[in-house]
Amino acid sequence: MSITLLIIAAAGVAVAAAYVMTHGSAVHTAMAGQNTAVGLGDAETLVGGRSAKAPTRTEWQLTTVADLTNAEDLLDCLEAQGYADRELVVLGNSCFAVRWR
Repeated sequence: MSITLLIIAAAGVAVAAAYVMTHGSAVHTAMAGQNTAVGLGDAETLVGGRSAKAPTRTEWQLTTVADLTNAEDLLDCLEAQGYADRELVVLGNSCFAVRWR
């Protein structure tokens, strides 16, 4: 019985994470203060043995998530897609904004 509930809860978390990754809040341009932004664009990433390149964009894209784990997953996804400029902005105790270009 408890293993069934655990599996159902894990499936619910996976579905919620997938929803946040694909349908989170609307993506729009944004600016962040210097005290809350963590730049992640300095790291080199190799995908499939070659450097990943994303289209160059000048406007920041932004989405918010309510969990640090979801923010980390989104940052990993953006890194795998080759976005060089990625930032994590802390909005509160349980609200995070991820922006990229």
